[in-house]
Amino acid sequence: MPLLDLGAAIGIGLNYFTILYLTGLGGLFSERAGIVNIGLEGLMIVGTIMGVWGAFRFGPVSGLAVGAAAGLAFSLVHAVATITFGVDQIVSGVVINIVAIGLARFLSQLFFGQATQSDTGVPTLPQIDIPLLSQLPAGLGRAFQDVSPIVLVAFASVVPVLYVLNRTRFGLRLRSCGENPEAARTLGVSVSRYRYAGVLISGALAGLSGAFLSIEVNGVFTEGQTQGLGFIALAALILANWQPVRLLVASLLFGFAQAVPLRLADAPGISLLPEQFIRMLPYVVTIVAIAGFVGRVEPPEAAGKAYSGKGAL
Repeated sequence: MPLLDLGAAIGIGLNYFTILYLTGLGGLFSERAGIVNIGLEGLMIVGTIMGVWGAFRFGPVSGLAVGAAAGLAFSLVHAVATITFGVDQIVSGVVINIVAIGLARFLSQLFFGQATQSDTGVPTLPQIDIPLLSQLPAGLGRAFQDVSPIVLVAFASVVPVLYVLNRTRFGLRLRSCGENPEAARTLGVSVSRYRYAGVLISGALAGLSGAFLSIEVNGVFTEGQTQGLGFIALAALILANWQPVRLLVASLLFGFAQAVPLRLADAPGISLLPEQFIRMLPYVVTIVAIAGFVGRVEPPEAAGKAYSGKGAL
C-alpha cells in the first residue's frame, strides 16, 4: 500500500488551492489599492456561515453568492475604518478577525439553533470530470474526477484579473492609488473611491472563498473550519510579490502542503507520529517559504500607510 495516495492528495490540494487563490486575489486588490487587509480570515469566516445559510435557503449557487455578498458587506467595516476615519489598517484587520468569530457563532445559533455547527446535508453544485486529465493512469485521474466547477473558475480567473489590473483604466488607477496616491490625486483620481473598491472586492472574493469551503469542500458549517487559511493566503500573496500569476503558483504550493498531511494521517506507519506533528506541516512549509524570500519582495509603495488626501470625485 503506497504511503501517499497521490491522486486523492491532488484532488484535495485543488480544493485548497481554490480557497487560497480566491482569498489571495482579494488581498491583492486591496493591497494594490494601498490598504493592507489582514482581516481576510474574518471575511472568510463570515462567508462560511452565510454561504451555508444561503445554500439551504436558495441552493448552492445562491449560497456562494450570499457568501460573497456577506464578505463584501463585512469588508465595508474595514474600508470605512481605514479609509474614512484613518484607523490603523493592522488594528482594523485584527478587529475584523475577532468580531467575525463571535458573529459567526451568533448567526449559527440564530439560523440553526446551535452555536458551533450547522445542519448537515448542505446542497452542493454538480461535480464535473475534467476531460483528458480525468483519464490519467496510476490513480492520478481520480484527482480530476468529481471536481467542483469553482475550481475551474479559480484557475480561469487569472486571465480577467491580469487584464483588469494591467489593461483597464480601473486597474491602472487602482494600482496608482497603492503606489503613489498623491500623484494619483493630482491627476484627478479619487483615491478614496478606488481604495474602497479594492477593499470591497477583497471582501467579496474572501466571502466567496469561505462559502466554497463550507459548501463545496466540507458540506457543513463548523466553527474554526477556516483554520488560518486567510493568513496562509496572505503569505502566498507576499511570496507571489503581489502578482496574480505568481500567486497562482504559490497557492498551488500551499494548497498541496495543506492536502498532504490530510492523506498522510491515514497512511500506514504514520499513526506512530503525533497527530499535531502531521498537522503542523503546512504551516512549517509556509514559514520556510516566506523566510526564504524575506527582503526580496516589493509591496505596493503606499500599502499600509495613512493617507489624508481627499482626492477628486
